[in-house]
Amino acid sequence: MRAGELIGRPVRDSTGRAIGAIREIRTAATPGTGGVYELVVRGVVVGRTRVRFFGFQRHDQRGPAPLAGFVRWLHRHSRYVEWADLDLSGPDVRVRRPFAELAPLTTSA
Repeated sequence: MRAGELIGRPVRDSTGRAIGAIREIRTAATPGTGGVYELVVRGVVVGRTRVRFFGFQRHDQRGPAPLAGFVRWLHRHSRYVEWADLDLSGPDVRVRRPFAELAPLTTSA
């Protein structure tokens, strides 16, 4: 599966509630064969807004407090979902847990 096939796909939780769409794919570099690192998908960010984080979700990135607060407010419904919790078999992506069990993303102030 390609990243372009995931980004923007609608997402529903285990109760059928629409919780947004896939906005970002989170990966980790792992050692592969021959010393070459491979990117492995760890999870996705699901959100209602199309506005990017601009790095404000990273704790080592700081910026103007009003801008950080605005980005945090825009993403108040965004959630990180582990790859193992996704069901990609249908047209809508399904999360195997209810929305209430998904932790909100944190952004730096």
